[in-house]
Amino acid sequence: MRAVWKGAISFGLVSIPVKAYNATISKEIKFHLLHSKDGGRVRYRKFCEKCGEEISDEEIVRGYEIAKNEFVILTDEDLEKIPLKSTKSVEIKRFFEPSELREIFYSGFYYLSPEKGGEKAYVLLREAMKATNLMGIGKISFRGKESLVALKFFNGGIVLANLHYVDEIRNPAEVPMWGIEVEISEEELELAKKLIMAMKKPLNIEEFRNEYKEALLKLIDAKLAGKEIIVTEEPKTAKSLLDALKASLEAIK
Repeated sequence: MRAVWKGAISFGLVSIPVKAYNATISKEIKFHLLHSKDGGRVRYRKFCEKCGEEISDEEIVRGYEIAKNEFVILTDEDLEKIPLKSTKSVEIKRFFEPSELREIFYSGFYYLSPEKGGEKAYVLLREAMKATNLMGIGKISFRGKESLVALKFFNGGIVLANLHYVDEIRNPAEVPMWGIEVEISEEELELAKKLIMAMKKPLNIEEFRNEYKEALLKLIDAKLAGKEIIVTEEPKTAKSLLDALKASLEAIK
């Protein structure tokens, strides 16, 4: 596993050299775009819309638009001048209860492991967070931006969670029909509650597979073998909400 970041965690006067590793990996099947006539790969070229000239990556600079078609150019040298304490370290600003951080703020996870010489301090922080059941919060400069992060004990180690800033969370009140109220009968509510309780059981996340990916791989294998592709029928839907609830309860019994 390759580290995606090297730096240090600091809390108080304690500094811990660490490496960060991606905690998740995409398993999606990727397609290539091909020319339908001859199967050649489709390539995209970068060109300037002003002069029409094709350009290389070395000729591209960053620009922040301040008005229509007016930009402030920012070079790598400009960005390096920004005084960030978080460039090479995560300074834990405070510790807090996990219940204080809502799930919607999480955006990605990384495993942290100690660098040579930081093993004891790493274990000390890990065990202290485990014993107190508290999380730490701080900032990190990663992939060209400063991110808000949280640290917590997880499965024998420390996980770093990338967080959204408050102004990145959209107001759900802007969503059409959010918080809608409609009249429902007592019978419908009781049946819905019974259905939920009947479906309740301990969660085993390993039971849930990517069935679309499995079907897609079967489709690819079938195409390679020249076999006929069988499409299964969708189950029939119930006529009303009440009928659907009753039918669902019957199916569980």
